[in-house]
Amino acid sequence: MQQAWTRFSREQAHEVLGKLAGQRDAVVFSKDVTEVTWRALPFYTNYKIYRLVNYATMPTFTMSYLSNGDDFIPLDGTAAPIYTTSERDPIRLNEMNVVPYLEFFFKKVQGSEGDVFLIKDPKRMPALDSLSPDQQLAIVNNFKALKVSHDAAAGFYRVSGTLYYGGSLISAVIQVTPDGKLGFEEQSLLLSGIHFPYMPHTSQWLEG
Repeated sequence: MQQAWTRFSREQAHEVLGKLAGQRDAVVFSKDVTEVTWRALPFYTNYKIYRLVNYATMPTFTMSYLSNGDDFIPLDGTAAPIYTTSERDPIRLNEMNVVPYLEFFFKKVQGSEGDVFLIKDPKRMPALDSLSPDQQLAIVNNFKALKVSHDAAAGFYRVSGTLYYGGSLISAVIQVTPDGKLGFEEQSLLLSGIHFPYMPHTSQWLEG
């Protein structure tokens, strides 16, 4: 179960905004209308995810950072901020947190063909009921359950399972190195032409 977001007090939020004052994106955050929350990540020791929400805009404007409280690394949709954090706060992966790491990675890194979702339970996919009954049945029938294995000699993990990516359901093995880098093996197309009216990032899927 994911840890809930912890909200900073007004004074603590102002301190965070003060430390971010020199960053380019910080100009969109007003001290009076910005909520700052944080959540621990099970694969880092010192860095947490910080979420800043400016409620003065419609829709609200949100930015996320990886931070140890002094160093703020903006999450920009690429893998670079996560890899940088893993260098500054060496990532600690094990069989219990490698899947949460992948969920976090896919939530924060945009694929070239769109968002990537690691499916743990096809019946809990958001917007599943927007698909035709035949497509819903095809997703459930083609789903391959997650399996995690560890190569102790090489130090990396392999996670096999089902991904939603670019309108397709894909079976793949994801190799995760000790420093958190990803590689894909044994990819095969299970089902194509799956198009949701929207893809909400809900807690059923991924880290917020």
